[in-house]
Formats: sequence, structure tokens, C-alpha cells
Amino acid sequence: MTTATPPAAGEAERPTGTRFLVIAALCLAASIAYLSRNCLSVAVAEGSILKDLNCTEMQMGWVMGFGLFMSYAVFQIPSGWLGQTWGGSRRVLPLFSIAWSLLTGLMAVATGFYSLFATYLGIGAAQAGIFPNSADTIKKWFPSARIAFVCGALASFMSIGGAIASAVSGLMLDQWHVSWRWVFVLFSLPGLFWAVGFYLWFRNRPGEHKSVNLAELNLIRGTSGEISDAKDSEIHAEPLAQLGPQPIPWAAIRSSPSMWAISGQQFFRAAGYIFYGTWFPKYLKETRGVSIEEAGYLSALPLLAVVVASMLAGILVDWTFAKTGSRRWSRQFIAVVSMLSCAGFIFLAYFAADAITAVLLISAGSFCASFAGPCAYVATIDMADRQVPIVFSTMNMAGNLGAAACPIVVIWFVERTGNWDYVLFFFVGVYIAAAICWGLLDPNRTIFNEASGKDAAAGLAE
Repeated sequence: MTTATPPAAGEAERPTGTRFLVIAALCLAASIAYLSRNCLSVAVAEGSILKDLNCTEMQMGWVMGFGLFMSYAVFQIPSGWLGQTWGGSRRVLPLFSIAWSLLTGLMAVATGFYSLFATYLGIGAAQAGIFPNSADTIKKWFPSARIAFVCGALASFMSIGGAIASAVSGLMLDQWHVSWRWVFVLFSLPGLFWAVGFYLWFRNRPGEHKSVNLAELNLIRGTSGEISDAKDSEIHAEPLAQLGPQPIPWAAIRSSPSMWAISGQQFFRAAGYIFYGTWFPKYLKETRGVSIEEAGYLSALPLLAVVVASMLAGILVDWTFAKTGSRRWSRQFIAVVSMLSCAGFIFLAYFAADAITAVLLISAGSFCASFAGPCAYVATIDMADRQVPIVFSTMNMAGNLGAAACPIVVIWFVERTGNWDYVLFFFVGVYIAAAICWGLLDPNRTIFNEASGKDAAAGLAE
């Protein structure tokens, strides 16, 4: 049996950095997933896909909204359950990545509305498990004091993928005259390579990974002390309390007011965010008269604002919690200010005289809104106890119901008002509603000790 190499006398062992490679791999997966989502919106604004498939804008609203995000929402809990009970992230994330990549390529051979709609349903189902299982991995691989920063990084790279898809799709369609079908083929390849590499390298728990030394394992677990002569089998072992799936307390989840509040804010935040990946290029074209290439580049700006803001938000949330020890200040207060600030910037964008000013104001709103993302992730992990995949998937399901409804409601709103400009007022209301949900949240309790004694007992019995 091998033994760990002890540090030199008088020298403390330095933690290895395997946990950072883990979050890098999860961030890359999030970016790749958003390539599949955001390339369609630019193709719709360009118009050739509408002609080739003989689709209306309302039908594309159903594809980009209901087609992707309804299946994404419906499969949140099943995919979270699958990761929790069958092999963890190491098995399910590569499986999901292969599925959505193949389906993205299959979009290239769509012949009409129904085939495109069915393919997008499949992509939504395949991508549903990314974030519930990533959240579970984050909880297992990172100390609690750094979770907000890691969640912010994950949200940032999600938007990096969306920004790349918007900018590159606009360039390929407008300047290089690449067919929209080949755009989907090219965007299907990265996920296949990622799936193979992740499965071969990743392990579900840090104690199972041979690149993790004792110092890093102690750091992750929040323990201290040196065991210079520990056996390898002891270093690479997890506490018994972390092993094995836990029973799922469904009744407690259903009856928790904070579960409803955190789900409500996610519903409205996701509805606001998805506008940038669906109808925003069309909005810019109709209201500001920009070209397709310009619409692609400008549509990337709010998403790039998310990239920067999410990283900063993670740092701010961790710093605020370290300084105050208060979950209300570090989660709830930051999120409420975030939502109200976003609503204010979007309101001002309506009065902007030119496209650049309007997009900069909207991007400022997107920047502010992004500070609530790590707050939501961390608050959900806090409330979930040992049920992170299920609780997170419940919250994320609500968000994707909002994302599913938004593209359809937006085009319905435009058809009724006859004016794309008024869409901004709709999103002002969306972000105010998200702020109200955050105000109703109690971040100091878990969803299990919040439920009534009867409901909690019933939930634990299920």
C-alpha cells in the first residue's frame, strides 16, 4: 500500500489545486451548453432559417421558449435525482453533454417547425442536469467560505458561451455567408470532446481523486492539522456521513415558503435573462435599425456584462459574509439591490436616442442583475442541506418555466401593442417582481426546519 509523501521538516504541506481544475471543467461545460442555445436567435434575426423552414416568428418564439426551456424545466428534478442516485456528476454530465451535442448537430437537418421544435425539446431535456449536478459537485469540492465565488464563475462562463454564440453566429451568417445549418454542426462538436475528457479525469468526491493531497482535502472539508504519515487509502476516503443517497423529503420541499420565494426570483430572473439569447437581436433590428452583424455583436454585450458581474458578485458575496456573518446582508440585500438597479437601467434605455446608448444601458442593467445569480446559487445550497441536486433542480425548474414563457409572451406582447419599444417596460416589471420575491425570502433557515412539524415529518417519511 502506498503512503503519502510527508512534507519536509518544518514545512507545511501546500494544498494541491485540483479543485480549481474541477470548476474550470464545469465552467467549460456551461459555456459549451450555451453555444447551442444562443446561435438560433441570431439565425432567426437574420431570417434565412424562417424562409428555409417556412416558419413564422411566433413559431420560433415557441421553439426558443417552450421548445427548449419547458423540457429543460420538466427534466430538472429527474436529472437531479439521476445524478444523486446513479453515479454522480462523473457519469451523468458526460452523458448529458453527448446527448445535447448530437441533438445540436441534428438541428442542421430540420425540415420545418415540428422537427426543429422536437430537436429543441431534446436539447432542453439533455441540458437540464448541468447545474443541479454542478451545484452538488461544488458543495463537495469547495469549502463553504468560497462557494459564492465558484458559483459566480459558473454563471460567468455560462454567459461567455452565449456571447460567443451570438457574436460568432452573426459573423458567420452575415459576413462569411455560412449556412445556418453548418452553424449548428460546428457548435455540436465541442461538447463531444468535453464529455470524453471529463469522464476520464473527474471523480465525484475529492477524496477519490489521486491528484488531491491531504492539505487540499482538509481545506475542502474545513478541517486543519497535518497527518504526515497518513495512508493513501485514508487520505482518499470521505466521511461516512457524505456517502450514499439520502431520502428525498418532498413534502418539506413543497411546503417551504423560502423554497417558493427562491423559485419565484429564479422564475423572473431567468425570464429577464433569456431575452438576450432569444429576441434581443430582433429587438435591436426593429427598434434601432442595426444590421444582422451589428445585432450579433451588440447582443453579446449584455452577456459579457454578466461574465464580469458574476465573478465580482461571487467575490462580493463571500466578502460580505466573511465580514458580517449575515446571510441576509450577503444574500438577500445584495440580490434586492441588484434587481431594482437592473429595472432602473432598463427603464432609462427606453429613452436612449441611439442603439449604442440603449445597449450600454441595457448591459448596465444586465451587469446589476447578475449580482443576484451567485446569491441565488449560494442561498439554495445553504437551504438544501444534503439535498442539493433536488432542491437546486426545483429552483432551476422554476427559472426555466420563466425562460420558456418569456419568448412567447414577448412576441404576443409585440403583436398586441404593435411596437417592439414597449418590450423594455415589460422587463422593468419582471425585475421588480424578482426583487419582491427576494424580499420574501428567509435566508437563515433551511427548507426543512422551516416546514411545519407535520409537513417535515411527512417529508422525511417519503
